[in-house]
Amino acid sequence: MSPHPPRNLALGLVLGILAGFGAAVVKHLLDTKLRTKEDVEGMTNAVVLGGIPYDDDASKHPLIIQADPHAGRAEAFRSLRTNLQFVDATEHPRVIVVTSSIAGEGKSTTTANLALAMAESGANVCVVEGDLRRPRLLAYLGLEGSVGLTDVLIGRYELDDVLQPFGAHSLTVLGAGATPPNPSELLGSTAMRDVLDELRRRFDFVLIDGAPVLPVTDSTVLTRLTDGAIVVAGSGVVTKDQFEHALETFQTVNGVVLGVVLNRVPRQNRGAYYDYRYEYRPEGAVSSRRTKTGRRRKNEDDATRPRRDLVGS
Repeated sequence: MSPHPPRNLALGLVLGILAGFGAAVVKHLLDTKLRTKEDVEGMTNAVVLGGIPYDDDASKHPLIIQADPHAGRAEAFRSLRTNLQFVDATEHPRVIVVTSSIAGEGKSTTTANLALAMAESGANVCVVEGDLRRPRLLAYLGLEGSVGLTDVLIGRYELDDVLQPFGAHSLTVLGAGATPPNPSELLGSTAMRDVLDELRRRFDFVLIDGAPVLPVTDSTVLTRLTDGAIVVAGSGVVTKDQFEHALETFQTVNGVVLGVVLNRVPRQNRGAYYDYRYEYRPEGAVSSRRTKTGRRRKNEDDATRPRRDLVGS
């Protein structure tokens, strides 16, 4: 039988395409990670409050609102701030826990940037380091906190003794303080309720950076003392099962989930929520990030530059 090169070539191309398509289908079916807005909406009735784009350099400038105010990622946090105002027009949630299913999804940087976005709009904001086991918030903000919330809860200090102002806007920080042996008990105590009541009286908004939901019960305990929780979901980080389990945990304690923030969204993934995010800088404005050569641009403020050695909290 004589060979038929054109036919064989065509057959090879068809088989190659089918093999590639089959591999893509199998990969999709085996992918257990939560990645897109559609993934979130298929698992919960909670509103998707916003999507925060992935940034390779996020660990170098975690407070993007401050480091590069005109960046697309900074604008995403401002959109989150705006969307949060419409979550519950009747109840107006003001004391809010920000948490995640597992560690590494970006709850602490989300809390810090959302607080900064609220403060720059004129709101009087207090941000609380409520993850008593692995506090990260003060380090991101470049603050020291040998005393804080736990010291107030056990009666060692008054609230005014441990509150710290931050930056030029109306933002106040309450650090975690010393790590206690019983975080869940302290966070669910009458003393904690009293602290939150006092903060509610003093501030327009109180944001609490809570511990991840699945490893410990701290954030679900806090949810019962607050107006609800924002759940940060790291795209490509958390699995769908983990996310679903976290939502079930809130249901078990009758906790209110105000909404979900999809974090680390790939910029090129149009189905993942980032399809309309872009930078819109005023004429003449430049980025305050470092250039590719590692040199910092002239607009960066050394006095308020945060710690850059922490990643993914």
